Amino acid sequence: MRKLALILGAALALGLPAPAWAAPSPPATASPAAVLLEASTGQVLYAKNQDEMRAPASMTKLMTLHLALQAVRQHKVRLGDPVSVSDRAYRTGGSQIWLEPGETIPFGQLLRAVAIGSANDACVAIAEHLAGSEEAFVAQMNHEARRLGMMHTHYANSHGLDAAGHVTTALDMARLARTAVNDTGLIALTAQREDRTIRNGKGGRLWLVNHNRLLGRVPGVDGLKTGYTGKAGFCLTATAKREGLRLIAVVMGGPSSKVRFQDVQSLLSYGFANYRAVLLARGGQAVGHVKVMHGTSGQVAATVQHDVSAVRDRQSMPAVRLRPVLRQGIEAPVARGQVLGRAEIMLGSHKVAEVPLVARQDVPRQTFALLLKQLLQGVLHG
Repeated sequence: MRKLALILGAALALGLPAPAWAAPSPPATASPAAVLLEASTGQVLYAKNQDEMRAPASMTKLMTLHLALQAVRQHKVRLGDPVSVSDRAYRTGGSQIWLEPGETIPFGQLLRAVAIGSANDACVAIAEHLAGSEEAFVAQMNHEARRLGMMHTHYANSHGLDAAGHVTTALDMARLARTAVNDTGLIALTAQREDRTIRNGKGGRLWLVNHNRLLGRVPGVDGLKTGYTGKAGFCLTATAKREGLRLIAVVMGGPSSKVRFQDVQSLLSYGFANYRAVLLARGGQAVGHVKVMHGTSGQVAATVQHDVSAVRDRQSMPAVRLRPVLRQGIEAPVARGQVLGRAEIMLGSHKVAEVPLVARQDVPRQTFALLLKQLLQGVLHG
């Protein structure tokens, strides 16, 4: 299902039909690849070499954190669970918290070490704890990338050090960030500017400082992850929310750390200055109904899973609306959350994005025994 459409001048470069209205002129970016999108629907507001495969460096850790927090939500692991450190984790190079072979450390501390301190050794410890080996965990990372529509991404490790075939794109990183911003646990981690809770092995505490220099300096910024290697250049996936509008900006391959922060700040400033959020539907709100055959109910409500907002130009963009496209009918049983169709986000006559519509509740199949029970209940209460 295609979830993204380019709505700015970059559409012309990709051969897409251009809307009749004139979009605001985007800023120039020095980074070789960049994307700006609205988080709710994935509307792309700016794109530059969005599908160019590049090394992601430590932005890789967003996927590691995403899967780790998913395991916490699924009760496969608890934040307080002790994690035993392997020799492989100990020998991981790059940024680290200097784990020692055989020591144990709480899972939650490893998460903070990755999100704030960008610790590579903590990534390997998490991967081995959750999947038995880093290789098995990387397979899960690649499977999740396919599920999220990150079709130009391939992971070779859990941390982002340069490796053959370890690549992603600016647009794929933005897709991952869209998932991440819906996870309040991940945002809470990446929003922290520093941490002094993790042991240093000498009876004291490490002082970890977040590399994202936009935190606390640019209004609304609360994540997500920087990255740098010689092959990747300077990278950043960032997000900010103001007045109900959440934007995600990704830059890759910048020539310096200063440039990556300037590029992201320029993209966010452009987005907030020129666009505003339009709430189209609340999470759980019914936007249509689908007929149910042979069910205990004759229809089921089709709802959006989360609040759905779109963006419109503060000056000239045409009206924005939600257009449901639903199945004509469905055979019972129907499971809550089952996909019933899609809601297309329309700007004038142009579709710019779409989100799934799902069943609000279960609708069991009508059986003779269930029908008889209902008849008897009707007689008794008649």
